[in-house]
Amino acid sequence: MLQQTIDVTTTPELNKALYETQKVLTQPSKNKNAHYGKYADLSAIDKAIRKAIIIADSGISFSQGVIDDANANGKVSHKIYTVIRHVSGEEKIIYGDSFPDDSNMQKQGANETYAKRTSLCLAFGIVADDDDDGQGVSLLEQYQKKEEENKLKVIAYLKDNIKKVDKDVSERVFAVLGKKDKTLDHLSYRQALILSGALMYELSRENIEE
Repeated sequence: MLQQTIDVTTTPELNKALYETQKVLTQPSKNKNAHYGKYADLSAIDKAIRKAIIIADSGISFSQGVIDDANANGKVSHKIYTVIRHVSGEEKIIYGDSFPDDSNMQKQGANETYAKRTSLCLAFGIVADDDDDGQGVSLLEQYQKKEEENKLKVIAYLKDNIKKVDKDVSERVFAVLGKKDKTLDHLSYRQALILSGALMYELSRENIEE
């Protein structure tokens, strides 16, 4: 089974580029309908991210791939990963959603599309209406649980590291959300990701200046 940890590799140029991209990123249009309402499909999410990259001229690109995984009983599943690269040569690999192996190729393709969609949202802090892509509720519930777990990890990072910067820097970090409330526990996952990107950028600046 894959063992995953939060990637804390120092990537100041990439952090800055992601920060600039997220500042101009708008939610993708909900271009599809399902029994639970409208949602943005994978192509709409991809388009929204690429548009933000162009507007920000941030110098980043991204791609997604699939790796095989197996549990202790040998049951095979697949995991999506997203690679975000910067023209400086810095990059991050973000592991996303998993999906079960299925001999039905149509269902397998739907599983992979769903996992790519949710993983891309995770990598860029996008909140889109959930799409089951023919899945069923269980995969959606797994994604929601994983998103909540990841949000708590990001908030824990913010709590541990915001104390390392002075008041002026802290004000700049929180200013990216345009709100005065500094209660970290009330943040959405997207807000937590945006703040962590801003904080990483400020911390990397301080390291460079030192």
